[in-house]
Amino acid sequence: MILYALIVRTKDGMALSATTDFNDEVNRSIKESKRYVKLLAKKSSHLPDRCTLYLSLHSVHFITALGVTYLALCDSSYPTVLAFSFLSELMRDFITKYETVRINMARRPYSFIEFDNFIHKTRQRYNKPQSLTTRVNLAELSEEMKLRAPHLLNISDIEPVRNGYHNFNIPQVAVGPPPRLEPLSWYSMTSIFQACVLSALGLYRSLKALSESSLEEYDGPSPSHGFIFLLESCLRIFQVMLLLQQIRYRVALSWFCLVLLSICAWLVWDLRDKWQCSLFVTSAVASHIAVILRRIRLKLPDYNV
Repeated sequence: MILYALIVRTKDGMALSATTDFNDEVNRSIKESKRYVKLLAKKSSHLPDRCTLYLSLHSVHFITALGVTYLALCDSSYPTVLAFSFLSELMRDFITKYETVRINMARRPYSFIEFDNFIHKTRQRYNKPQSLTTRVNLAELSEEMKLRAPHLLNISDIEPVRNGYHNFNIPQVAVGPPPRLEPLSWYSMTSIFQACVLSALGLYRSLKALSESSLEEYDGPSPSHGFIFLLESCLRIFQVMLLLQQIRYRVALSWFCLVLLSICAWLVWDLRDKWQCSLFVTSAVASHIAVILRRIRLKLPDYNV
């Protein structure tokens, strides 16, 4: 059965809500196991987002999503798949009721203690598996757990060592598929079209300018301008790539591209009229804004409950 549940803020381990109808004084082993729950809560920011810790008589399971960690202390015989289904249900209801901004602004422990009513009702249901409507899906859920098994922790991973330091040698691994970006909006698609057209135009002007001899003097683009046009085209293509793909530091790289494109526009300012200059600068800014606005899709773990 599920003995105890705790919800904490991941970044600092501050308790947000917990089981209130739980008396650990009647059983010393449960009280000791509860200590490990609190240790895991403090270290959840250094751990993978789905973990299990097996103790002698109990097991501790937790998941982390959107800056909040949900932990459950269970009997060692309690099915792991049901434990994670229980945590997933807590997670879905908690993030529905409380906004991320409100969670981050909480200053006192157990600021959302009223959520214990939902924890109590859900724990009662999961402590009677025969009453769950998902009983028929247990085989399917078990198969999913085999394919996406939680990270197994050892007591040595969370216990303080003798010199007073903690062991954080746990790899930061991602569970499940890699993060994906939100669907493209009309604004993003417009920015991509503009960037591609201007990139093609810049490539044409760069080839034309590079074909001119540097010894010739004429009123027009020189080979040095050709390299600037070529760099500008490459930067616009890179902006499109940042908009389409999720890569590390994509926002910082987008700022870097915007700065370089601004410098390029200034260097060839005299070769364009004011409308062309406005179009090229506006397109660079629009692509940069599109990169910032297209964020990672917040797809939550689904345990089919």
